[in-house]
Amino acid sequence: MNEIQLTETDRRIVRELARDGRLPYKDLAMRVGLPISTCHGRVRALEAAGVIRGYRADIDPAAAGLGVEALISLTVNGHRRAEVPAIAEQLRDVPGVQRVFLIGGDRDIVAHVACESVPALRNLISTYLGKNPAFEQTRTSLVFEQLVGNAPA
Repeated sequence: MNEIQLTETDRRIVRELARDGRLPYKDLAMRVGLPISTCHGRVRALEAAGVIRGYRADIDPAAAGLGVEALISLTVNGHRRAEVPAIAEQLRDVPGVQRVFLIGGDRDIVAHVACESVPALRNLISTYLGKNPAFEQTRTSLVFEQLVGNAPA
């Protein structure tokens, strides 16, 4: 991954692609005021530098039958602190886990989960987290609504 100094045009490209990752180069170039070939080159440079990590579908969990979302904060047992990154990586494979964050503060990990029901959420917590000796404590917060902010850059 190469370091890159973002120009204002790069920032506009990033914002437009964050809003619509399927935007054709012709439309993107028009929105940011560049020739298509220059715009294409800037996007490739942003990808090569790791600024643009990929393009994904934005799935609505509720529309996909996963109407219960939660943020689960986890505290790793003190004697396993060095394993926090590996433990977080393992959480990515737990059914229902959407995202995993390593955090600072009184917790170590936050997992964003989506389940089809409250009983399914309870099962996920008791099966995968509650019985896991790596975790000293869990705290679950239900997500009522997700508000999406502006794109970075």
